[in-house]
Amino acid sequence: MKQAVTIVLLMLTGGLTAQPCITVDTECDGSTNYCGPYELSNGIYRIPFADGTDVTVTNDHFNHCPRGRIDMVGDNGNTIVAAADGWVRWIEDDNNTQCDCSQTFCLNNYVWLEHPNGEWTKYTHMQYHSVPNSVDVGDWITAGTTLGTEGEVGCASGVHLHFEVAQPVDTNTLVFDPDGGYIDGDWAKNMIPVFCDISGNVFVDGNSYTAFPCGSSCPATILNSSLTFDTGDYDADIASTSIVSTGTVSVNGYSSVLYQAGSYINLGVGFVAAINADFTARIGGCNDFPQRPESPAGEIDSLEMDGSIEIIPDPADDWATIQINGANADDIRLAIIDMSGNRNLEWQIQSTTISTLNERFTTSAFAPGIYLCVVKFGGAFLSRKFIVQH
Repeated sequence: MKQAVTIVLLMLTGGLTAQPCITVDTECDGSTNYCGPYELSNGIYRIPFADGTDVTVTNDHFNHCPRGRIDMVGDNGNTIVAAADGWVRWIEDDNNTQCDCSQTFCLNNYVWLEHPNGEWTKYTHMQYHSVPNSVDVGDWITAGTTLGTEGEVGCASGVHLHFEVAQPVDTNTLVFDPDGGYIDGDWAKNMIPVFCDISGNVFVDGNSYTAFPCGSSCPATILNSSLTFDTGDYDADIASTSIVSTGTVSVNGYSSVLYQAGSYINLGVGFVAAINADFTARIGGCNDFPQRPESPAGEIDSLEMDGSIEIIPDPADDWATIQINGANADDIRLAIIDMSGNRNLEWQIQSTTISTLNERFTTSAFAPGIYLCVVKFGGAFLSRKFIVQH
């Protein structure tokens, strides 16, 4: 695997701090507010449809609900492909039912890929058993590899692809609900995907694009002057040779700007990046996908840990016990999540030398229904569904 040459010249970021809200045109859950994060992805991705497919964006990162994710439709094709090189981390394609989105329990089909820069991409609503037999969990695949067929399984109002980029918060492991693949917002955040070879490098609702591999069609030089980016604004500039900033260019708090150029980036007098701005300048060829140096080729961090988890009894009434086998670890985190993604309970164990750990907890205040128990330690996690039935 070829490693991209990347130099980070400057990065000022608000990290995981809460970001202020901005007003957007389309409502989401009855609100026109979009409250960050707004960061652009570190990776540069190809459009995740087969070459030559015309793709229309029906929801971009601002008007999708939840925010930060994208819906798109293949106008003349339905083959879904990997948006970048990476490892296959999860495949779910055993479901064949379209759900009413008001349902609290809705099974979906999806694939999660982990990429060498630490970001993950998700491909959702694919048709029943459309993932090729040649693609399996743990495989290293390249951009453009077929992942399945566009569909409407799960909470979908029609045939389309739901695509998202997620960045784990504190480890290289993504925590998500296995039924629908939904990320846990306490463990990861969505990034605004940067796409190669399109105008502006970011998808916009209502626009159409044509899918091709990332090539070398970016401009040689980009000159920026007299620009101001405020809360929620973003700009992704990619040049084969240089990006030059002259005059007053202000990257204000809670805006996101990416500069990537093949030879040099010149930030002249008048360029300002404020605290809590997300600004990245890096050296890389046209559409090079930056790699994470500490993730060498061939290294695969297992999604599943060695061990097992049981919920006793199941169904639970007012009390239940989590039995964890292989629990010898310095830091264990546990959470009980309902099927809407809400955390009903969470706690932490600093360390244990016990190979089998039993943790009793109360479910007396839980509404009857299906819940997910997530246990995380050692850079991976186990999960188990169980039922509460009073």
